[in-house]
Amino acid sequence: MLHRSKTRLAIAAAAGAVCALAAVGAAMAAPTSPWSKSNPAVPDAFTNTTPALSQIQVNGRLGTFLAWKGQFDNKVQYKYRLNGTWHATKVIPGAYTNTSPSAALFATKLGKQAVLVAWKSIGKTGGLSTIKYSDGVVAGDGNISWSKPHVLPGGEYSETSASPALLFPANATHPRVILAYRGPFDHVRIEIGTEIGTAGRSFSWGTKKVKSAWVSGTSTGETSAQPALAEILGAGGNGTVYVFWKGEGAVAPIYYATTTDLAGHGLDGNASLTWSAPSTVPDGTGIAQTTGSPAVASADIHGDGPLLLAYKGDAGFNIRYQTFNGTTWSAHLFVGGNNNTTALGPALVHGTLANVSRTDARIFLHHYNAG
Repeated sequence: MLHRSKTRLAIAAAAGAVCALAAVGAAMAAPTSPWSKSNPAVPDAFTNTTPALSQIQVNGRLGTFLAWKGQFDNKVQYKYRLNGTWHATKVIPGAYTNTSPSAALFATKLGKQAVLVAWKSIGKTGGLSTIKYSDGVVAGDGNISWSKPHVLPGGEYSETSASPALLFPANATHPRVILAYRGPFDHVRIEIGTEIGTAGRSFSWGTKKVKSAWVSGTSTGETSAQPALAEILGAGGNGTVYVFWKGEGAVAPIYYATTTDLAGHGLDGNASLTWSAPSTVPDGTGIAQTTGSPAVASADIHGDGPLLLAYKGDAGFNIRYQTFNGTTWSAHLFVGGNNNTTALGPALVHGTLANVSRTDARIFLHHYNAG
């Protein structure tokens, strides 16, 4: 029979208690991920480009609208989730693209809920193509009636080689939309659209003389990918509109610029917004860099912020995210949960993130909750 020293047993017991306490302390100190852990695939949704995310409203209930390019064709497909249930997949009539669509919720002049979808057309191989758009009015039963596709006016300066981005500013006095895109010579360009007509639904863009304008005429205002738009509301309902973009090159810094959306003023329609000089996003160790298009939105469903930025990093397949309170950027962290890697840029709307699987082209949704 073996006999152990009481002293050694006491030391071992004390050491075990210390280890247990340390483990408990470490568990208590470990930060809880703000991202959902379980992220099932969206049913019957497959794509090889970044999808589009928007809100949708049906009889006063908010849901999630998702649009994407087909995996094996160029049709723009869509579906939406309401009260936890996904509705059937449908196709936007006449919408064809070989990149990512973009979507945004708005209220028409007649007060009806609608979704605007824009996409790069398939017109030219290896060069610039026209941007087209269609708006879908949402009926009380959830059916969406789409207008015929329209071409964004402005000639060659309104053409793009990447996907556009859409934002309806909160303080616009009429249904007005900001459309950002990679224009000729790779500049990030802006057009402002105002809804016109009642029967033949469409938008007027800019003025007769000025259809679009660039955000910056410097090299830092150039991009090789799809830009992203978001707005954060502050004191008195005043808004700050952000445009983000990836710089030139396979791996490039993330830049952004801002403009104001003052309560009671709205926006004019001539694309002559005054943008701040481009800034880079600090990520805690240097400058945030990406190989894909960034995604940006308010983390709060009401648009109060903080600003949430998500992007594929400069290496690997993990999705990084950062927050911005208007003054300070957080360091980058990684989106947690399952199905959280991608070879493409993600999409965002109010704390909901979409990414595409690297292995089977399925689309997954992740949900952010800062607590």
